[in-house]
Amino acid sequence: MRLLRFLAALPVCAAVLLSGCAKREPVAVTAARAGILHAGLSGEPSELDPHVINAPPDFRVIHALFEGLTRSDPATGAPLPGVAESWSASADGLVYTFKLRADAKWSNGDPVTSADFLFSFRRALSPALGSQYTLLFNPVRGAAAFAAGKLADFSQVGFSAPDPRTVVVTLAQPTPYFLALVSGNPVWFPVHPATILKFGKSDQRGTGWTRPGRLVGNGPFVLQEWNPNERIVAAKSPTYWNAAAIRLNALHLYPIDSVDTEERAFRAGQLHVTASVPVSRILTYVADQDGPLRIMPLLNSRFINLNTARPALRDPRVRRALALALDRTVICRQVLTATEAPAFQVVPDGMPGYSPAVRLEENADLARDFLALAGYPAGRGFPKLTLRRASGGGRELAEAIQETWRVRLGVEIAILESESRTHWSVMQQKDYDLAIGGWNADYPDASTYLDLFTTQSGWNFTNWSDPAYDMLVAQSARELDPVARLHLLQQAEARLIAECPVIPLSFARNRFLLHPAVRDWPASIVDRTDYNPVRLLP
Repeated sequence: MRLLRFLAALPVCAAVLLSGCAKREPVAVTAARAGILHAGLSGEPSELDPHVINAPPDFRVIHALFEGLTRSDPATGAPLPGVAESWSASADGLVYTFKLRADAKWSNGDPVTSADFLFSFRRALSPALGSQYTLLFNPVRGAAAFAAGKLADFSQVGFSAPDPRTVVVTLAQPTPYFLALVSGNPVWFPVHPATILKFGKSDQRGTGWTRPGRLVGNGPFVLQEWNPNERIVAAKSPTYWNAAAIRLNALHLYPIDSVDTEERAFRAGQLHVTASVPVSRILTYVADQDGPLRIMPLLNSRFINLNTARPALRDPRVRRALALALDRTVICRQVLTATEAPAFQVVPDGMPGYSPAVRLEENADLARDFLALAGYPAGRGFPKLTLRRASGGGRELAEAIQETWRVRLGVEIAILESESRTHWSVMQQKDYDLAIGGWNADYPDASTYLDLFTTQSGWNFTNWSDPAYDMLVAQSARELDPVARLHLLQQAEARLIAECPVIPLSFARNRFLLHPAVRDWPASIVDRTDYNPVRLLP
C-alpha cells in the first residue's frame, strides 16, 4: 500500500497508460525546468522539530527548514557563516561571541534575535523535552548539569545575550572542535518561540507545531506540505537572508522505505537524487563510468548494538565471541561490493587528529573458546536472539552476519525488519537483543563517536555502563594537549573494543544516484544534506 501511495503522489501522467496517447517526458526533466528538486528519503521522518529528531530521514529535511549560528562546510566540516555573520573567541578559548546578521528573519518575517537562540538552547536542554543530543552542549558551562536536572537556574548556564544581535557562549574548558560542533547538529538550531508557545509548553513534545501552515523556520525553504508516507514539499523562502543565492524553487521529498523501490523510481525518471543504492545494483552502476552512481567520502561507522541487559549478552565473553567470529573483509568485499571498508574499531579511519591504538582482532577459534567459557560450547544452550535492522536495503548484510554466527559459533539468530522510524524508536526504548546501527559524525572529531557510549548519553542504547570509560572520555574533553588528549581517547576506545557493547562492522561511504540535470551537489563528510548550492539544468 505504501508503494501505491508513493506512486500516486508522483505527478505521473495517466495518459501514458492508454493506447494511442503520446508518452510524456519524465517528471525529473519537467521538474528541472521548474527548478523543483525531487529527492528520495530513506523513510518517513519521525519529526521536524530540530531538538528532538533522531533518524536519518529527519536530517535530510531539517537542514532545508532551519539554520543555526553557523553552517558546516560539506567537504571539511569546518564552520561557515549562518545566522551569525561573524564570531570571535577569547584568548583563553573559553568565550565565543557570535554576531547575528541584521537581515536574518523567520519565515513569517520576524527578525531572528539572540533571545530566540537562548530560548531554543534552554528548550533543547530541558530535561522534560528529553533531547538525545544534549551531549553536544556538554562543553558549555553548566549545560550538562541543567540537562540532567541538577541545575535549575538557566542563567547559570554559559549562554547570554547582551543585545538582540549578540550571542555569547562560555565554555567550561577550551574545546578545540567547538565551532564544528555548533555547525554540525540541529540541536543547536533556533526555533521560533511564539510558535512553540502557541501550541503548547516550551518543553512539550508532539504539540503539532511542525505541521504545514504552523511551522515557522529560518532556513532557505518553507514547509508547504507534509503528507505522511507520501510527500514533503518545501518552497524557497523569500525571507531567508541569502535567498538570492538559492537556485532551487522547491523541494519534493519522498519517504521511501524500500531502497529497491527508490532505485526503480529513479530509473523511471521520477527522482533527481536517491538516499541510497541497492547493493544488488551497485556493480551494474559501477560498470557505467559516466552513469548516475556517486560514491563520496563519509565519516561513518556501522556497528551492531548489543543490549547488555539481556542475560546472554551481559557476559563480555559472549559479546567478544560474536565480535571475533565475523569476517569483515569478506563481508565488505562480497556483500557490500567493496564500497565499504572493514571496521576493526569504532572511530572511522581518516578521522582528523586521531588514530586507533587497538584494533579488534578476528579469530573464529578464539571466538568459539570465549563462547565455551561463557557456558555455550558450540552454541549449545544459547538462547535464540533477534537481530533487528531498518528496512529499505541491506538485508544481505544481516543475512551474512546471521549465517556467519550459525556456521562458526552454532548460534541461531533471527532477523527482524521494521521501518526506519520504528527501528530507531525500538532502540531508544532498548527493547531489542541486537540491532544494526551506526553513526554519521556530527563534527570531525573522535569524541563524536566515543561520547555516544558514556553512561549518560542519550545515544547509548546498549545498557552498558563503565565508570572507567566515562572517566577517560571526560578527561579527554578537558585535556588541552593534543598528544595527551589522543592518548585518552585511544584508551577509551580500547576499553570499548575490549568490552564489546557494540561490534564494529564497516566504514561506509555515501552512495546515491544523481540525475544529470543536478549540478553542484555537495559532497559531505558528515552527511549533512545542504540544498543551498544545488541547481538544476533545464
